[in-house]
Amino acid sequence: MMIQIGHRESHDIDIFLDDPQLLGFIDPSRSPLHFETMPSDYLGDGLRFQKFAFEGIGEIDFIVAGALTTAPFENRVVEGRTVHLETIPEIIAKKIYYRGSEANPRDIFDIAAAARSQLGEVVNALRALPEQVARTRERMKKLNPEFVGRAIAQLMIMPDYEASAADSLDAALAVLDEVLSSPQRT
Repeated sequence: MMIQIGHRESHDIDIFLDDPQLLGFIDPSRSPLHFETMPSDYLGDGLRFQKFAFEGIGEIDFIVAGALTTAPFENRVVEGRTVHLETIPEIIAKKIYYRGSEANPRDIFDIAAAARSQLGEVVNALRALPEQVARTRERMKKLNPEFVGRAIAQLMIMPDYEASAADSLDAALAVLDEVLSSPQRT
């Protein structure tokens, strides 16, 4: 998301796989991997994810999760290579679907930031997930707004998004309310 809208600095990369068998090829305990820079730590469950942490650099997470939207990615050139880069609606749909009931302040800020530039597209994508949206909304309503605000203030927010950061919880809830108040389009 950082690449698409430049809302905050991020030091991790999520790579989504649609086949859990692929994790076996990147599990250091089962496959001889060769790294240019060795990870300082790694963790995985062999079924849903594999995480590599690189001290002072960031993390790479391989996550088994299929596409949730009709247009999940676009081709973009990143560091000289053409890659499938997930669309903003796909990223937000995955946050809601997989982590919504445990949404954290960073997720809340991401939802609010996504709505600034792609509200209609995000709402349309989330209409297909009413149960998950309702659970996410319920979770967010239980959070202490002061805690959320303080946690969001600790993020490395880019200048264009600093002014709206304090209203992220209200903005994210407004997105979810719009999804739940409007019928799903087919």
